Amino acid sequence: MSPRAGKARVCVVTSSRGEYGALRWLMEDLAGDPAIDLRTVVFGSHLLEEYGGTWRELTRDGHRIDARVPGRFDASSALSLAGAVGGWTGGLAKAFRRLDPALVVVAGDRYELLSVASACLLLGIPVAHISGGEVTEGALDEQVRHAVTKMSHLHFVSNAGFAARVRQLGEEAWRVRVTGDPGLDTLRRLEPLGRRELERRLRLDLSRPTALCTFHPVTLEAGQAEAQTLELVAALGRYPLQFVVTHPNADLGRDRVLRMLTRFARSRPDGVRLVASLGQHAYLSLMRHVRLMVGNSSSGLWEAPSLNLPAVNIGNRQQGRLRAGNVFDAPCRAAAIAAAMRRALAYDRSGACRNPYGDGRASGRIIRRLKQVLAAKDRETLLKKRFIDTAAR
Repeated sequence: MSPRAGKARVCVVTSSRGEYGALRWLMEDLAGDPAIDLRTVVFGSHLLEEYGGTWRELTRDGHRIDARVPGRFDASSALSLAGAVGGWTGGLAKAFRRLDPALVVVAGDRYELLSVASACLLLGIPVAHISGGEVTEGALDEQVRHAVTKMSHLHFVSNAGFAARVRQLGEEAWRVRVTGDPGLDTLRRLEPLGRRELERRLRLDLSRPTALCTFHPVTLEAGQAEAQTLELVAALGRYPLQFVVTHPNADLGRDRVLRMLTRFARSRPDGVRLVASLGQHAYLSLMRHVRLMVGNSSSGLWEAPSLNLPAVNIGNRQQGRLRAGNVFDAPCRAAAIAAAMRRALAYDRSGACRNPYGDGRASGRIIRRLKQVLAAKDRETLLKKRFIDTAAR
């Protein structure tokens, strides 16, 4: 299938709910740009009902899905995840061969991206990567992110410090652009759901003090997942708050985390709501109505500063990430988590909180640069990368 006359075919690939949150408005703006022929590929946990069937969010938002790459996996087995990455690589290669994009766009640092980058590398398709240059030393994501950086050809990063890291990896300066993170565009552009609608969906009275809890396995500490979750729920149990708790990601150790969270929710049926997926719209809307966030999700560091929402960040999963003043770090011990929650509940939200990840206007910057590069550089120029030694700069 050849690109429409005069349009550059750009393919956006998404595998999970959080990743789509970073891509939603970029996809909407690409779809509305007369110079772009947008194609969308979906795979991974998006397509599995046990993770909420989150591919439906794309269709509800008006996006056409041009290819689905199926593949089942057991998140409790490293061997199963490794096999899934291999299977997705083959399926994605077939989808890309059929769609014939000029460029593939990916975001983030999850292991699923290894499938996308490998397929594109072998097919000779340039890749644009969003959110490179960051650090998460407590997770496999750290290695994945930097590997995908080296397998990509354009880099859109959140701030100048991250851009310097990408260049430190040998990338040419013209390939790197500071845009801010497009995941923050949602907070500026999407009308939030009102409290009554959220209360109807969650069957909770949000006039009562409520906390949002999102806790994922720490992939480099997968053997400790159950013990770490027990420390978390012990801390939550010390506070007479309502809790909205989301299911963990499809990472190694997920089953043990989910088992402990399910047990906690059953022990407090009137005060805990455990949900597979709130969806991006409801999740970000709920952040405006809760007293604090608790867990180890990047959303406490990424989106929460823009709302000046206090976030208790637990353990090592986000180790190395930049933090704004809304973040309260705690080791994964019940007493330390409870103490951090006490400080977070006393946090003054009336002031300003600068978000180090951007200003909510990233999508326009990314698209302008994509169009500039696609107009000025042919595929061969994009694919032939030079390694620039730091000492030679």
